[in-house]
Amino acid sequence: MESSKAITSRERAAALLIVLAFVVLLTGLGVAYLSRTTSDRQVAHSSFHQSKADELAASAMDLVIGDLQQEIANGSSPTPSPSPTTSPLQTPTATPFVYPPLAASNIVPVQWPTTAAIPNLVRRSMFSDLIPSPGVSSRASNVSSTQPSANQRFVSLPRWNKHYLIPRSTATPTPSPTDTTPIAAFTAPDWVILTRNGPIAFSTWNSSLSDASQSNNSYCVGRYAYAIYDEGGLLDANVAGFPSNTTAAQYGPKGVSAFADLTVLGLLQSDIDAIVGWRNYFAAGLNSNFPNFNFNAAKATNYVNSVLSNTNGFMSVPIPS
Repeated sequence: MESSKAITSRERAAALLIVLAFVVLLTGLGVAYLSRTTSDRQVAHSSFHQSKADELAASAMDLVIGDLQQEIANGSSPTPSPSPTTSPLQTPTATPFVYPPLAASNIVPVQWPTTAAIPNLVRRSMFSDLIPSPGVSSRASNVSSTQPSANQRFVSLPRWNKHYLIPRSTATPTPSPTDTTPIAAFTAPDWVILTRNGPIAFSTWNSSLSDASQSNNSYCVGRYAYAIYDEGGLLDANVAGFPSNTTAAQYGPKGVSAFADLTVLGLLQSDIDAIVGWRNYFAAGLNSNFPNFNFNAAKATNYVNSVLSNTNGFMSVPIPS
């Protein structure tokens, strides 16, 4: 009888251990599931917000391009374009139009605001945009992109000049090479508030912007700011410029930007030799040290031959097939 009771106690102890092991296993599985669910939820939220940001950026780009296209229409006289005679069996299509400008100045976009110190700045989003005809207002609100928002997000002046398309500030006597702070003549763009009804300019805070109720079409779904620059006169520093002792017969035909005359930009020929020598050291067959490169006629010819023989490299633009 006592032996039977001892066996029963051992069986109960073993069963308890098994149950506890299952409880620990299930607890581990539950914790792992909750941890994975939390992580997946964060990833999904991040992906969702990234998709929203991408859609907003694409919409903003479409709006800006659409305004520029509207400017073309405003400054021209739409004329039906002659179309080739079609067969009676062909489906008729809409009549295309051409847009000859009403004035020579309308060939290029209206530069607004005009800033002599930044001649390549074409347009920026700005509040109270009194742009002259045929330009289209940016519809920006009275809030600068440099002003922190409720979540402390903003775009600093150095960030607006990350592309170095604006002259750098000379307020600091020896600025860091990576300091992109623009000159004082540059004013940061203002935010364009994008609501459910599209971009709307607000002069002051409007409480409807934060009202997410479904019936409120003035609810703010995002914002954007922009600046447009003319890059037509830029030269690629990886290619442009030719060294000393390059003859007129060699660089005269031009053809590629490697024969662009950088002295018209204010660079000394010694500066250009330093750039070309550092960039094309092997091609020119140099044996001197930076920045004092010695380009004699033979080494200048080496550079020219390298440029002219490179028909499929980075110095030429491939033609799409």
